[in-house]
Amino acid sequence: THAATRLGGEGGGGLGEDEDDWSHKLWRQGQLEYNATCSEWNSVGRKLAFAGRSQLEITSMALDVTGTGTGRSAREWYVLKSPNFGANWSWVRLPQFLQGVGGLVADPTSDTIYVISGGSCISHSADHAESWSPCWKAPGLTGRFRQLVVRDSRTMVVLRDGDVPLRTNDGGASWRRMESLASVARRQLTAEYSWSGKTLALSGVAGQLFVWVSRDDGDTWTDESGDYSAMSGGVAQWYESTLYISSLGQGIASKTFEEE
Repeated sequence: THAATRLGGEGGGGLGEDEDDWSHKLWRQGQLEYNATCSEWNSVGRKLAFAGRSQLEITSMALDVTGTGTGRSAREWYVLKSPNFGANWSWVRLPQFLQGVGGLVADPTSDTIYVISGGSCISHSADHAESWSPCWKAPGLTGRFRQLVVRDSRTMVVLRDGDVPLRTNDGGASWRRMESLASVARRQLTAEYSWSGKTLALSGVAGQLFVWVSRDDGDTWTDESGDYSAMSGGVAQWYESTLYISSLGQGIASKTFEEE
């Protein structure tokens, strides 16, 4: 459960006076810490922490993850996966060329997962992280990659450091520059597709936070920043067709978009 308060409102002289405003929510952490849902998550968290291993095994791994017996610590990257919604977990070590991975991205239309490693390698797995493809090589796929945004197995967007994002419409076989974002390419951009894949949201900071929305995979954009005037933060996540953004200054806000 959670508590949410809308700021301003009809006749309030503040936020919430028109449809373009973002709905601001204040969360009561005290409630979250003690309700039943949080207890279930805490239980999952304990299983996730050890993933079926004993405390002694975890401590030994932390002290000597190289397996050399020297006690020298080194970082290794694993995928933790659960077949039953977090009740049990197993470890899968990532191959050497993916050590330094920046996180997992799931294809919402298939079992494929993707990773970016070292800023220059995109790889995918179709068997739940048991095996991985070599780093992708394709025309136009150049630069230093920061985020992969997946609509489906054919349409994806790669955000790059200091350069125009790239898009593929053929499953990664070829990539083209998204010139519609040339004016903001050097900003620290973040993007996410809605659950349906019909709406792409993008955010960045240019003096203050801006939020753009596209309904044609980034060919054209609409500025939806409205009255959200934070100087940090950005797109957090979607829930169905509702987009959530967050910042240290203005907290969590949401806006629902109509999707045909």
